[in-house]
Amino acid sequence: SRTGTTARLECAAEGHPTPQIAWQKDGGTDFPAARERRMHVMPDDDVFFITDVKIEDMGVYSCTAQNSAGSVLANATLTV
Repeated sequence: SRTGTTARLECAAEGHPTPQIAWQKDGGTDFPAARERRMHVMPDDDVFFITDVKIEDMGVYSCTAQNSAGSVLANATLTV
């Protein structure tokens, strides 16, 4: 992504009960896009957006979907 643009990350998970989806960046939950409220989740959709992308948003984002049956993890790398 170029700086100032919007990055799109997808994370889909289905199951019963409906899995809870959590995002981390480089293994932590306290990352710039989350702290600055630039990360947006589309309701009823498995798409996450990071708006006004900055250099410090570069890194590996991991998406964890978890319910009582277990959890799965997927990684997406964002390059700025």
